[in-house]
Amino acid sequence: MKTTINLKGDVLRRAKSRAALRGQPLAQYMEECLEQKLAHDESQDGTLKEWINSLPKVSPAALGDLEKNISADDFREIDDDMWK
Repeated sequence: MKTTINLKGDVLRRAKSRAALRGQPLAQYMEECLEQKLAHDESQDGTLKEWINSLPKVSPAALGDLEKNISADDFREIDDDMWK
């Protein structure tokens, strides 16, 4: 598939030189770079999910209290004394 992308001049020059040093067409080099970045990002997704799952669980009663407090009329009210 063909696409058009805008790159900074310096980034394009560096990518072209790296591709040339490896004896690859620029498109192949860029595809490999994208694949590596995607694999890295996808591996980080698992870490984020693990972190979320490690958070303490909230009891239904506590969750009910939290929802009640958030939906209260004065939830966004700021107490001036609190900021002194």
